[in-house]
Parts: sequence; structure tokens; C-alpha cells
Amino acid sequence: MTVHVTGGRCTACGTVSYPHRAVCPNCRGETFEEVSIAGRGTVLSYTDVYALAIDYETRYLRLAIVELDDGQRVTGQLLDDSPALGKPVRTTVGVVRRQGETTYYGFQFVPI
Repeated sequence: MTVHVTGGRCTACGTVSYPHRAVCPNCRGETFEEVSIAGRGTVLSYTDVYALAIDYETRYLRLAIVELDDGQRVTGQLLDDSPALGKPVRTTVGVVRRQGETTYYGFQFVPI
């Protein structure tokens, strides 16, 4: 099974939004086409989150905001034992949580 993250490209002006939005932040358009969000980027910010729900399988999550090469800013799990601002990463999609029989997928960033 291939899993990927998608955003929406405004059909009026071409602006890509992630996550999906009802209204384009650039031109106020309301019609979008689905586009894949992926690629390489740079770590803008990161933090370790320890206050997780009791059913998480991990002690903490390291989250990051990454600016992709196309200018999109996305949030996801940073899989890096020595994070640093400005560090180059690439996007992947992986399991970010399991809750009972449900598996949740999301962005994960790995160092290049």
C-alpha cells in the first residue's frame, strides 16, 4: 500500500495549500485539485512533545516545521537524533500512531 500526503492547488491562481482549505489564501478561490505534497526541505523549528495521550507507544514525539523547496511549510514528525535549525531533510510518510485497530499516517522528516 502506498500512502502519500495531499494538498489542494487552487484552480484559479495555482497556489498550493496544505492542509486542504475551503478558500484559497491567495485569491479567495473555492475550487481545488488534489496535489501530492513531498520533497526536500529545511528544518525551520522543532520541539519534543512529552504530553502524549496514554495510548501512544512512544515516550515522546519530536515534531518539526519544515519549509519544502517549493515554499510550502508543513508540520510532521522529525526522525533525527541530532536535530538542528536549517538542517536539510526529505519527506516521507509513515505510521505516526496506532490506536486499537486504526493506523494513522503522516509526514515524517529524515535527514539528508
